[in-house]
Amino acid sequence: MQKYKIAIVGSGIIGMTLALQLSAINHINVTLFGKKPKYSEFKTTAILTTSFEIYERLLDLNKSHPQISKLKKFKIIDELKTKKKIIDFDATEINLDCFAYNIRDNFLADRLYKEIKNNDSIIFKNEFIEGLEDNLSKTILNTSDETAEFDLVIGADGRNSIIRELAEINYSKKIYKESILVTEVNHSIPNNNTSFEIHRNGSLLTSVPTTNKKSAIVMIDATEKINNIDTDNLNKIIHDGLSTYLGNTIVNDKYSIFPSETINAEKLYRNRVMLVGESAHVIPPIGAQGLNLGLRDIITFYNLLLDSNEKDPGTKTILSTFNNMRWLDIYKRYKSVNLLYQSMMNNNIGYSAIRNIGFLTLKKSRRVRNILLTEGLSFNK
Repeated sequence: MQKYKIAIVGSGIIGMTLALQLSAINHINVTLFGKKPKYSEFKTTAILTTSFEIYERLLDLNKSHPQISKLKKFKIIDELKTKKKIIDFDATEINLDCFAYNIRDNFLADRLYKEIKNNDSIIFKNEFIEGLEDNLSKTILNTSDETAEFDLVIGADGRNSIIRELAEINYSKKIYKESILVTEVNHSIPNNNTSFEIHRNGSLLTSVPTTNKKSAIVMIDATEKINNIDTDNLNKIIHDGLSTYLGNTIVNDKYSIFPSETINAEKLYRNRVMLVGESAHVIPPIGAQGLNLGLRDIITFYNLLLDSNEKDPGTKTILSTFNNMRWLDIYKRYKSVNLLYQSMMNNNIGYSAIRNIGFLTLKKSRRVRNILLTEGLSFNK
């Protein structure tokens, strides 16, 4: 049987997940370029119920693992006006045990890395990519150590993707005036597997359960405010926002700060180069869409290779089909999350009207709630 060679550039969570998934295909040889990843100790990802199966299969990861917390409920608290508005969502509304499984990025990355190192079907190379020459027959990668030829090169190297740049794939980028802070908080009242999301003028404060009396915190606010924050200020902000629901709170004195931005590649491939994950799409951390979009990229491409009569993974037929299969999902998430983000961060009349109509509709219509929840969980994607 002829073997086809795929290079995956980027050894973050998406790159390693993709490498493990593709290594299960008999006619594919996988080379993964990167180094052991490091993630913020506080950063977590809510992996949607519809996406978690991939880690059950690849890592034998149990949903009841102590490092995993179920997200069974979430409460949205709108404090943009003098009168507080609250909407509650429960996974049982759509006959699920939970919406998502919250997991620490560093724990997931360590499990993936260990599996990669023990997988004889994956060649792992800690080499820097210096150049790329691609055409319709092969793609040549120039690295810090060698020149190698592949049938397909996949960029999984994140929002600052060198592969996207070398392949000259155009993209749009929007940098918001806010920044994102992530940390962790201990609290006296159990969270009962509930996430709390507080909307205020120009800011968002979200807690996501990690254990029953500990929650991850994601705070989006003006960049100047985030950059100048100290532990005392952060403690006060979190206490003022969440003490009603979580009791006394003690914030970790360490935190990480990230830019708030969106990136959207014009297409997901060029010749024999393809993009997945944040190399192709970046959206703000709202609605647990970011990593889950990348996981759907992986699942779609894997199933496409299994179902196709084409064995060569880098043909235009395969890559254009992948692009078409993923485009609508990515576009919808990009547009909907951006609209939601703007409605929370802007105080103008138009966005305020959208927000008020949305709250009223979600309060009164179970059908709309169910549509929103099932769409957000990406059933049948």
